[in-house]
Amino acid sequence: MERRKTGRTPPRAQWDAGSLRALRRHLGLTQQQFAGELGARQQTVSEWETGMYRPRGASATLLTMIAEQAGFDYTTDPNNQHSGVLMATAVQIRLPTTIMPERYRITLEPDLAAFTFTGEEAVELALTEATGRIVLHALELEIIEAHLILEDGSRVAARVAAMDDATETATLQLERTVPAGRATLHARFTGGLNDQLRGFYRSRYTGPAGEVRHLVTTQFEATDARRAFPCWDEPAFKAVFEITLVAPPGLVALSNAPVVEATSREDGKQVVRFAESPRMSTYLVAFVVGDLACVEAPAAGGVQMRVWATRGKEEQGRYALEQAVRLLDYYNGYFGVPYPLPKLDHIAIPDFAAGAMENWGAITYRETALLFDPANSAAGTRQRILEVVSHEMAHMWFGDLVTMEWWDDLWLNESFASWLGDKAVDHLFPDWHMWTQFVANDTNG
Repeated sequence: MERRKTGRTPPRAQWDAGSLRALRRHLGLTQQQFAGELGARQQTVSEWETGMYRPRGASATLLTMIAEQAGFDYTTDPNNQHSGVLMATAVQIRLPTTIMPERYRITLEPDLAAFTFTGEEAVELALTEATGRIVLHALELEIIEAHLILEDGSRVAARVAAMDDATETATLQLERTVPAGRATLHARFTGGLNDQLRGFYRSRYTGPAGEVRHLVTTQFEATDARRAFPCWDEPAFKAVFEITLVAPPGLVALSNAPVVEATSREDGKQVVRFAESPRMSTYLVAFVVGDLACVEAPAAGGVQMRVWATRGKEEQGRYALEQAVRLLDYYNGYFGVPYPLPKLDHIAIPDFAAGAMENWGAITYRETALLFDPANSAAGTRQRILEVVSHEMAHMWFGDLVTMEWWDDLWLNESFASWLGDKAVDHLFPDWHMWTQFVANDTNG
């Protein structure tokens, strides 16, 4: 987009999430395209639009110039005119709390050839007041059918009244008003396995013979669980998750909890059912299907510690495995609360946007942040791997067990994990002088 000169420098506005989303949609751009216009990462734009951070300095000025050039009608707060705080343009991004999810039972079947998936879910709900509609998050999904089962066993049909891209929500209109109490929402849906490294996506890599291969994985923080299944996709809406994955034969299926049952269908596909998770936020849900192999070791409290990689690379996970076992023992003692799951998987993903993601019980990583090749990796790689693993394992307590209510407190989540991650590394390797590095890497970073 060519940017016209206005002859003046606009104020540095403190853009809020609603105004940013409204501006992007006014321009008709996807998040990826919008990020390109701003010279920013797509993940950064996503964080702005969910209120985790606000754009500052040159980014805020550039946004204001683009808005003026495009004729975007924003309003300056009359009570704070000198700061240029922009008001949200009627885009409500929070869901009502009159309907609370308590448990999700989700079955997903990815098609690794067509890059699509089908799914169905049953969500146990607590309704605090009578309602004739249900609003929840859904994006780039087609909800094929939905209905509600009430406490008395009666069925209430629901139709999709709206799919709102601006708020990334679906509105289900019930055939009648239902009373306060408990109910279960049933839904069937389909979606695509995108290549944007978010939501439920496909990861491309090269196999041992040079062939192109794919696995499918997830990245839900901050607001992309809604791309995989209809849900209440805000951190305060914690619930228990029971995941079932239908996978091609010969592939490994992973999720937050351990496998409790694996059976074969008539078509040869395996149906893998996982144990229920602890109560957790949607952004911490994870599932992976691919040709994976692991190295494993027992850890404190009988926890099964595993490091997964694409088949043939699993031995490069030995170093991370050894240190993760040591870290679990340290964190159990430090927090005084034992790690609550029976297993902890560390999974190397070929295509991954962040350094790592603290999915509870199934941490995902860039390959370079988890795998160590003694023949080719630099000496400093050992420290970097340990720093990342330590940071993510700290989140198993601070972030996963205890979670911020909204994204404006993410700074505390990440800052504490950075501090404690370095504290744990310093405990294991005091000769690395981690606190000297902490000042340079975290305080000034």
